Amino acid sequence: MNLKRYRVKNIKEALAFIKRDLGPDALIVSTRQVKEGKGAFGMFGKTMLEVTAAASEGKKAAVPAKTPETKAVGAYRGDSEISDTTMANTFLTPQNKPALSITDETRKMMLPIQKELQGIRVTLGDLSNQSDGLNSHMVGQLKHELGEMRHMLHILASNSGALSEPDLPENLLLLYQQMKFSGLEEKFARRLALEAQRNMSEEDADNYAYVKIFIARMLMKIIKITRGLESLKTKQRIVALMGPTGVGKTTTVAKIASEQMRKYKRKVALISVATNHSSAARQIRSYAKMLKAPFSVVSDKAEMNNAISSYEDYDSIIIDTDGCSQRNDKQLLEMREFFDERGRIHNYLVLSATSKDSDMNEVTRKFGCMPIDSIIFTKLDESAAYGSLFNHAIRFKKPLSYLSVGQKIPEDIEVASKERLVDLLLNISGT
Repeated sequence: MNLKRYRVKNIKEALAFIKRDLGPDALIVSTRQVKEGKGAFGMFGKTMLEVTAAASEGKKAAVPAKTPETKAVGAYRGDSEISDTTMANTFLTPQNKPALSITDETRKMMLPIQKELQGIRVTLGDLSNQSDGLNSHMVGQLKHELGEMRHMLHILASNSGALSEPDLPENLLLLYQQMKFSGLEEKFARRLALEAQRNMSEEDADNYAYVKIFIARMLMKIIKITRGLESLKTKQRIVALMGPTGVGKTTTVAKIASEQMRKYKRKVALISVATNHSSAARQIRSYAKMLKAPFSVVSDKAEMNNAISSYEDYDSIIIDTDGCSQRNDKQLLEMREFFDERGRIHNYLVLSATSKDSDMNEVTRKFGCMPIDSIIFTKLDESAAYGSLFNHAIRFKKPLSYLSVGQKIPEDIEVASKERLVDLLLNISGT
């Protein structure tokens, strides 16, 4: 990556240099105040703005800068609590007007301005946290430039017929942008930010930590979780993992089995439904041997029922299935013969966090020909944006049970929690 650093008087001067040297699509990587000149370590020198920028790599989106941290989600003020009904209406009520789509040409035109705008916002956030030696003139100038750029974006969006940025207080606008950069669909981020604005005072909106916690609590009301297998109240826990090929179902089966055996001291048996002669049965057999758990391979519903009956003394039975393309209607119909029942077997759909939203939606709709009790997201370690988890949860209202964060057995799996999911989206912990 071609990085260049500039020390300038103001952001406008920096933008001129960046456009000249790196082109109009350059990304602002970081901004900070520095001292130049007199005294030890430049303590009595002139305050300058240091801007680091990089040349754009194709059409890749810029990685959002870290926002100021908060201490804990639990610090939320109860006097501005949002009701579950309000939040449900916020996301589930159809809109009268369809959202206008942004054309590729318009998006390309708006991208450089949006990147410059984000750089100014980051600078304002940094400056607001530095109470000692704060240059009020510079802050005023940056705010003026921010206002001008917001106006430019509004005009450009209006002329193109696209949705403009919502008119939000600065802190809410920053979080709205962060949620979009993290992959949350624009219409969901917009509704969330506008709902928060309606339910907080102007004084609260000026407190970044409060606003971030407020948004976090709203997100926590949207997400449903199951606490892994612990939400199952049946005497014998029987779960089947299903999903497309390559999402890590078989490895996840081994991780859950290991969790049940090591953490809860339960007797666990494994079953592999092998209808298309895949290698999954051989793989789960090796895992069963490693875990010292009994194992059966079945090819039809009668064999599966017999295997389940033979393990009636076991606390948990984990069933692995062949990978199935959501577009293979014949194989989906065969799976339905096995798992189209409620109560006895609980079906967990396994999805990869690296998949596109559109692919996730198609998979969930097609596998919906069977009852789906919960979602497991895998490959979180391979993804840098987690908004798709929330997009999926909002659309399908399915609870999340586990998050898989690597290949190691049994370490790289965790029970899904609301706090963890919100942290992935908003980076509250700062890690």
